[in-house]
Amino acid sequence: MKFNHNKKRNTAFIYEGLVKELSKIALYEDTNKDKKNQVLSILREFFSKGKTLKKELDIYKSFDKLDGMDEKIVEKLIAEARKQHSKMDKKEVFNAQTSLINKINKTIGPKFWNNFLTEFKKIATVNQVIFKDSPPRKQVLLEKKLIESLTKRKEEKKPFPNVNNLAIKAFVKKFNDEYSETLQENQKTLLNKYITSYQDDGIELKVYLYEEIDRLKQKLNEHIKTNKLPESNKIQKIVDRINNYNKRKLDKDFISEIMKLQSLESEFDKNDP
Repeated sequence: MKFNHNKKRNTAFIYEGLVKELSKIALYEDTNKDKKNQVLSILREFFSKGKTLKKELDIYKSFDKLDGMDEKIVEKLIAEARKQHSKMDKKEVFNAQTSLINKINKTIGPKFWNNFLTEFKKIATVNQVIFKDSPPRKQVLLEKKLIESLTKRKEEKKPFPNVNNLAIKAFVKKFNDEYSETLQENQKTLLNKYITSYQDDGIELKVYLYEEIDRLKQKLNEHIKTNKLPESNKIQKIVDRINNYNKRKLDKDFISEIMKLQSLESEFDKNDP
C-alpha cells in the first residue's frame, strides 16, 4: 500500500539524517569545521534530554529492535505509543519541527532531505500509524503492515541485556579500576560512552566518535606528510579504510578498531621527536 509521507515532519527521519550528515562531514569534509559544529549544535539543541523532539524521538525509538516480538506485545506497544503521543503538545512539536527544518535548510541546505536511510520505510510507517489520524480502513491496514514488519523473525542476534543505572555504574567503576593502568584516557572515554550509550540513544557516543575519528584521521595524515618513510604507505591504507567508516555498523568490533587507532596515535607521539 502506497501513501504520501512528509519526511520533513518526521522527527526520526530528521534525527537519523543529521547523524548520517555528521558522519559524512567528519569523514570527508576535513576543511569544513564550521559545518560539523553546526550539525553538532543542531543535535544538542533539539535532541538533548528534556527537549520536545527528543520526547517524540523516544516514541519512534520504542519500535527499534523488535524482530520476532509477539504480536500482542507489539499491539500493546502501539496503543501505549499513541497514548503517550496524545499527551504531547502538538503545537509545541510542530513549532519545534519548523525551527529545526529552517535551521537545517540554512546550515546544511536542501540536499539534506535527499539523504537515503535504510530504515526509512519503517519510520515512515510508524509515523503514519502513531502520529497521524487516518481514515479507519487506511489506519487498520497501516497498523497491520507495521505489526507484520516488526514481528517478522530475522536472523537471530543476541540482544544487549537490560540493565539498570546502578548496574551500569558498578560495571563502569569495575572497568575503570581494572583498566585504568593499561588504557589511555581517550580509550577509557570511548568505552565509557559506549557502555552507557543506551541512556540517550547513543547521541553522546556518536558525537564523540565522529569527532574522535576526524581527529585521528588528521593525525595520520600529518604523520604521512612529515615522515617520508615506507611505513607511510601502510598508514595511507589505514586512512583509506577510515574513509569507508560511514558504512560500518556501530558495534563492539568497530569500537575495538577505533581503540587500536588510538593506540597507534600514542605510538606516533612516543616516537616523534
